[in-house]
Amino acid sequence: MKINLLAAGIFALALAMPLGAVAQQSQPPAMQSSGHVTPSQAKLQHRWMKRLQGVNLSGDQQQRIQSIIGQYSQAHPEGSPSDRDASREMRRQVMGVLTTDQQNQYHEQMRARRAQMQQRRAQTQQQSPNDQQGSPDRQPPPDQQQPYQQSPDQQGPPNGQQGPPNGQQGPPPSK
Repeated sequence: MKINLLAAGIFALALAMPLGAVAQQSQPPAMQSSGHVTPSQAKLQHRWMKRLQGVNLSGDQQQRIQSIIGQYSQAHPEGSPSDRDASREMRRQVMGVLTTDQQNQYHEQMRARRAQMQQRRAQTQQQSPNDQQGSPDRQPPPDQQQPYQQSPDQQGPPNGQQGPPNGQQGPPPSK
């Protein structure tokens, strides 16, 4: 009786183990890797069209840029680890579609966006110290920290001898 029960338990365990392994392997690649992953072709096209919004692209330029993004997406499917060199190459190709004036407009827009983001970040940093002063996890910067002070019942060495005042070092103890 015990042997049949034991055999049934082992058999059930043997059946369940491959299911667990399949469940772990079926996670999307984005969940398994800890680095950046390649977005979908639709997201890439949306990002690039948003970046190039004020550049006034012709229909031909839009098609060429979409083709470049499509080629990149085929070589780097959604969820695959991002390839910095391939991304730079795609950007170089997209910039090659633009005229010199359009490139200048694009760069000016990017500078303006960066300046706007830096301004927002500075405002957030100015507000956050006020918001977090009462936070118990937050410690003041090292130059603003108070020196450690013992409570009156903890002052002095345990054997009753008086130590030097204000944390100054005295002579070494004699043996």
